[in-house]
Amino acid sequence: MLWTQQRNSKYLRWCYLLGSGLSALALCFLTSTMSPASGQTPELSGINWSQLERSLQPNSNDQIETAKIKLDGQTLFGIAAPGIGVGKNTGDAPTPIAQRQQSIENTLNRLASSKFNSNTLTIRSDIDSNAGLPVITINNQYLMTVTTLDAQLQGSTPERWAKELPDVLKVALSRAQKERQPEYLFHQGMVGGGILLAMVVAGSVTSRVQRRLRNQKAKTERDPLEPESTDLISLSTDTLTVLQLQQQRLKAFNDVKRRVLQIVQVAVWGGGTFVLLGLFPYTRWLQPVVLSTPLKVLGIALGVYVLLRWSDALIDQLFEVVEAGQFLSLDSSQRLALRICTVSRVTKSLTSIVLIGAGALAGLAVLGVDLVPLLAGAGIIGLGLSLASQNVIKDVINGFLILLEDQYAVGDVVAIGDVGGLVENMNLRITQLRNNEGRLITIPNSAITIVQNLSKDWSRVDLTLTIAFDTNPDYALQILRNLSEEIYRDRAWNFKILELPEVLGIDEIDHTGLKIRIWIKTQPLEQWAVAREFRRRLKQMMDVEHVAIGIPQQLLHFCHALDSEAKILDPLTSIQKHVNSKED
Repeated sequence: MLWTQQRNSKYLRWCYLLGSGLSALALCFLTSTMSPASGQTPELSGINWSQLERSLQPNSNDQIETAKIKLDGQTLFGIAAPGIGVGKNTGDAPTPIAQRQQSIENTLNRLASSKFNSNTLTIRSDIDSNAGLPVITINNQYLMTVTTLDAQLQGSTPERWAKELPDVLKVALSRAQKERQPEYLFHQGMVGGGILLAMVVAGSVTSRVQRRLRNQKAKTERDPLEPESTDLISLSTDTLTVLQLQQQRLKAFNDVKRRVLQIVQVAVWGGGTFVLLGLFPYTRWLQPVVLSTPLKVLGIALGVYVLLRWSDALIDQLFEVVEAGQFLSLDSSQRLALRICTVSRVTKSLTSIVLIGAGALAGLAVLGVDLVPLLAGAGIIGLGLSLASQNVIKDVINGFLILLEDQYAVGDVVAIGDVGGLVENMNLRITQLRNNEGRLITIPNSAITIVQNLSKDWSRVDLTLTIAFDTNPDYALQILRNLSEEIYRDRAWNFKILELPEVLGIDEIDHTGLKIRIWIKTQPLEQWAVAREFRRRLKQMMDVEHVAIGIPQQLLHFCHALDSEAKILDPLTSIQKHVNSKED
């Protein structure tokens, strides 16, 4: 039933995984690349302000500072001015570039708020006779002087840039006046109301889906898959193992969906707020606050988290498709489940390392760190570390070969050298075993040379029974065969025993009695339980059939001292008689 439900929802789950993954990628891309100046003019698109500032920096101690002129939160053009020289301190006084930026923006805001006629708007560019530089005026009101640094920032000359600026300013002021009209504000209010309603609906839908997933999780925890249940008792161990893994993966998939829905809910309210702020000219200046550097870093962190959970679920789905392939037999399903569990863990670890590294680099890029020298330095450091940590490289190579050759997997019982136990954890560098005393043994993969896998594919009970020497061997062998058939046909043990137990016969006869050998082929990791049950039934059978266990026997001969002396004298007497007969 569980397999049928999962197969019916397979395509839906794949679509959900792909959609959530693309959403997370889009979230990381937008937070790392979006600029608050989304409405900037084509003249400023693609400008790298820090690079231009370095390229315009003179050879003296003075710096060239740049700034963006904005109107209603939208960038119009850039300006430049000499900065404060190294070692100079102006206290709390604003820098020249800040004073100039504030003056220009105040003038533009005042003009945009005034009721001017866009048809009679006059924007002129005249050459100042004293400075020899173009001066921009709007309705005979001074706005700014186009300096050589301003023109260099645009890759032009002052005269040419002064001829282009009036068109930019006229378009910006006309748009600002239009956005302040009651009709436009009413229309934007209706659009904002629709967006707010959509946000509420989307938030309620995601909340309902989250509640349903929480209820499913609680139901799964309340009613786990128990092998002792009546419907599952007849299933074999490999089928039960696959079903349990399927249930665990479904639970993990539902958990990923809940986490993704939480991120989607945050994205809906955050993105909706950003769009609502951009609808009105009076609130558009708040948009950069939503896309500030801390929030960008937080968005990258959330995107990496979603990608981590999404990649884990996607890896599980990919391996589940491989496991459920029609070309696989039921005999290998349990072994395949163990191997898939191991390989998926290693794949998830590698994916996590890659995603976290990419997220760290994206966060540093948002913070303004130049990644080129950082990556170059990391490459040199990595080369040095690789030369100094050759054992780690050997561990990784040997771990890869262990996975490739399927020497063992998580869940196997192995013996490595002088230690052994259950493989509890494994990656490309180490293998961790849990022995009978509960000790966790960690072994570097490079130190593993000989491995004894006690649970791969199938296991065997090798049992030797010693019975009394005077027991009828045919009778004893027949009793053991009957016992083997009895335990094999028992419903509670049939799914653990792969074949009818084989009574090989009498292996040895010695002073303890007759040694009879029995082989029982079992499911992996079931040999110990089957052996214990077989010994219990064997003891009961021997009591009923009056078959005695073999007891070591030893024969001792005792003789008197006089008898020993007589035995020594008898040969001498015979020799003397023989000599006397010869003399006669």
